[in-house]
Parts: sequence; structure tokens; C-alpha cells
Amino acid sequence: MNKIFKQLGADSGYLLSAFPIALPAFVITVTGFAAGIGTAVVWVGVPILAATLFAMRGLAAAGRSQLSAVLNRPITAPRYKRAPENASALRRYLTPLGDGQSWMNLLWGLVNFPLAILGFVVALSWWAATIASLTYPLYAWVIRRATGEGDGLEHATRWLGWGDSYAALSALALLGGLVMALLLPLVLRGLALTQAGLGRGLLASLSEPDAPYGPIRAAEIDTEVTRVQERLSA
Repeated sequence: MNKIFKQLGADSGYLLSAFPIALPAFVITVTGFAAGIGTAVVWVGVPILAATLFAMRGLAAAGRSQLSAVLNRPITAPRYKRAPENASALRRYLTPLGDGQSWMNLLWGLVNFPLAILGFVVALSWWAATIASLTYPLYAWVIRRATGEGDGLEHATRWLGWGDSYAALSALALLGGLVMALLLPLVLRGLALTQAGLGRGLLASLSEPDAPYGPIRAAEIDTEVTRVQERLSA
């Protein structure tokens, strides 16, 4: 049970916090890409596209940092393409245009947005409905006394043959709340896995070949290869 509750908390936190990241990512992606492509013919759009790709790196890192808690596995950060050390400032600025991961970040900003909306709405609504149903006996009497009439739930209890007493209304609400509470971990887990799986495929797939070694080990290997090449050339 502790594992279920822990994973439910991780999935809920992911679905509710992914939307604030997905919204600016979508706006930057659509605005920057449209402006860049629309003015690329006069070369003004080229630096706009580069700036858009640079801006998406931060949002992609924020989205990537959320994945490990949902997928229960470490997520390796990608190694972006870098310009040579003696490259000019302009070439360094335009380097993201030739980097595959930068463009995958842009694609993630576009396709992740609908899933983020769906996950946020379902998670928030399901949690609210579950809590409201389970706590119905604590507050419903206030509504009935204030309005002088029922909330519509009595139609269901009459149809079931339970009558329209406050106990029957509370029993039906509690029953519905229990069903929703049992389905809550399954529904949120499915949504979280779908969105996180898409995020891993677009934000971390290019870095997975280096995952067994990690970024530090990969850097050490690159340094050693360079050293051997220098010795051979000497």
C-alpha cells in the first residue's frame, strides 16, 4: 500500500505540474518556429530559430527532470552539439540548428501540450470528485439547509429504491467516492506513463546509448580517445 500511495503521489504531482511547463513550451515552440520559418527567406528567421531552440533547452530540462519519478528509472541528460573551440560567436549561436536533440525538444513542446492538458484536467477533476464524494456527509446538509432543496442526488437514490433520506444520499455518495478512489491510481498511472513515455522518447532517447556509462564516463572515454589520436599522430 505504501508503494501504491507513493506512486500515486508521484503521478499526481507529475500530471498537475507538467501543464505549467507545457504551456510556455508550446507558446515558444509555435511562436518561435512560425516566426523563424516565415522570415527565413530573408535570413532574419535563422537567428530566431536558433533563439527558439536555445530557449527550449531550459524547458526541456525541466520536463526531463520529472520523468524519473514516473518511470522509476534514471533519465540521462542529452549531450548537445557544441561548436569547435575556435568557432566564431555567430557559429556558436547557430550551432543548435544542426543539433538533433534541439529539434526533438521543439517537437516535444508541440505534441506534449495536448497530453499535458488532458492529464492536468483529469487529475484535478478526478481528485476533486473523489474527495467531494467521500466527504459528502460532512457538508451536504449545509447546502440543503441553505438552499432548501436537494442537489439532485435524491433522484438516483429514489430510482434505486433507497428513498431520499440523508442517510441514503450519503451512502450513495460514499459508494461512488470509493469506486473513484479505487480507480484513481489506475487512471492517473496510465495518463502519467503515456505522457512520460512520450517525454522520454523525445527528450532523452538520443542520450540512452551513453546511459550505461553516464555522462562523466562518456566524457572520460572521449578524452582518452583524443589522447590516443594525438599520440598516434606524433
